[in-house]
Amino acid sequence: MQSIHRKTPFLIALVAAIVLLSACTKNLTEVTTVYSNDFNDGNLKDLQVLGWVTNVSTGIFPPGAKLHQYQGSTMIGRLNNSRVEITVGQLPEHDVVRVEFDLYVHETWKNDIFVLRFDDQFRLITGFSTDSTVKQSYPNWVGNGSTMYPAGNMAQELYLPSPCGKNVPRGTNYYRMIHSMAHTEKSIKFDISDTGGALNDTCNRSWSVDNLKITVLNNQ
Repeated sequence: MQSIHRKTPFLIALVAAIVLLSACTKNLTEVTTVYSNDFNDGNLKDLQVLGWVTNVSTGIFPPGAKLHQYQGSTMIGRLNNSRVEITVGQLPEHDVVRVEFDLYVHETWKNDIFVLRFDDQFRLITGFSTDSTVKQSYPNWVGNGSTMYPAGNMAQELYLPSPCGKNVPRGTNYYRMIHSMAHTEKSIKFDISDTGGALNDTCNRSWSVDNLKITVLNNQ
């Protein structure tokens, strides 16, 4: 009897550990990175940049044609009335897709349009301003009667330098963009684009993208 009593606390502890381990492994979210690019090596990794290759025709820019150095980093830009897009296939089983990127809004924006889409479906149509006299829609949708905010609202950094070296009061605003949506398909198409200003006038209005990452989440 004495040996049985000595074993009982050990058995209780073992069962408790098993129950605890089982509880800890339930409902875990598996996160898989399916695309990541800081563009520092100049490799677009299947990403395409489309826009007005001339003032009268649109097309796909040659690889590397829309890469530039800004704040010590290589990034996509400067863009004007352009689109950045990528399709990632052979995705593992998942419930959610998440996209993260750094957005740099350069020079003069006056609630100009910025669009984000998943699988050709609009997820955000918003507006950014760098002009302090013009309010912006972001983070709300533009034109739907929602609240307007001061220029630069929710930016991580304001008043960064102009990439053209211009003396602009609000040369560049930097935003960290993170968007997620329910998704179970085997591939995902993601694109971002802008509208506004004169075509190819990148020293009066432009944008850049850095540190693009796409992950899928599987709730087990």
